[in-house]
Amino acid sequence: MSEILSQEEIDALLSTVSEGDIKDDSELDHLSYIPKKISLYDFRRPDRVSKEQLRAMRSLHDKFSRNFSSSLSNFLRTITDINLVSIDQMTYGEFLLSLPDPTSFNIISMIPLEGNVALEINPSLIYPMVDKLLGGIGEPLYKVRDLTGLEQHIVNNLLLIILKDLQEIWKQVISNIKFRKEASENSPQIVQIVAQNEVIVLVVFEIKFGEVSGMMNICYPTITLEPILGKICSQDWIVGSRKVKLGENKEIMLKLLEDISIPLQIILGNTSLPIEKILDLNEGDIILTEKKANEPVDIMANNLLKFKAQIGSHDSKKAVKIQKIL
Repeated sequence: MSEILSQEEIDALLSTVSEGDIKDDSELDHLSYIPKKISLYDFRRPDRVSKEQLRAMRSLHDKFSRNFSSSLSNFLRTITDINLVSIDQMTYGEFLLSLPDPTSFNIISMIPLEGNVALEINPSLIYPMVDKLLGGIGEPLYKVRDLTGLEQHIVNNLLLIILKDLQEIWKQVISNIKFRKEASENSPQIVQIVAQNEVIVLVVFEIKFGEVSGMMNICYPTITLEPILGKICSQDWIVGSRKVKLGENKEIMLKLLEDISIPLQIILGNTSLPIEKILDLNEGDIILTEKKANEPVDIMANNLLKFKAQIGSHDSKKAVKIQKIL
């Protein structure tokens, strides 16, 4: 137990510290000193989304990246690889500063939620995609420019695929959600979906196909997500499927299995013959097996040995009588 200081000792210690007379830490050995961990906190950027909610959103967008990778491969007719790079909080102004100009900047609504989401696709990715869809090999532009009307129409078809896959994964959180494109701009500075100092959740993806690599960003303002933040970290998909106790659904599973048909085979006997004799077999020839006539035969259920039985007849038909369950 640490020593309790008297008032005189406390006063002496304070006066010594104020005069700067302590030369080494040995003078404080009789004190119980525990260093405190200090964390930096910016009051201009309060964390609006908890770590648990960020982990839930990472799980959500991991699934989106897998689904969109398949959809994009079909759309571009080439193998694509999509990875979730990061998911973090920042201000909307910081997000805009990180974007190139021009770029493909799209405003998306999440109906019935209020507010909009920003979806940005870098020029290093969008122009090779357009080139690929127009019959090229997916070459980037040497000089970045604004999208033409035809190119924007092609990008709109790409956006429909992205929004469809986003809608599917967000339905796990809110069943009636619908994603819809509201506007597209070449300059991210033109449209302000929220104030510059508003906190947003930024989800960053890296997309690769062929020799092309580029980034796609989804910006979720926290003010838009606030009505469903509580639902995000309470869904079963965050931690995987619900754990089921052993045998909890046994009766239901057995009931479902009752109507399933499986093959049942009766093995009357086995033997081996050289190919020469097999080729000489004719109608009426007799093949002797290794099993005697009065020995029990094997019954196979779905290629597994399950019963022993005796050969016989029933109602003028060949039959076997089960003697033993294995």
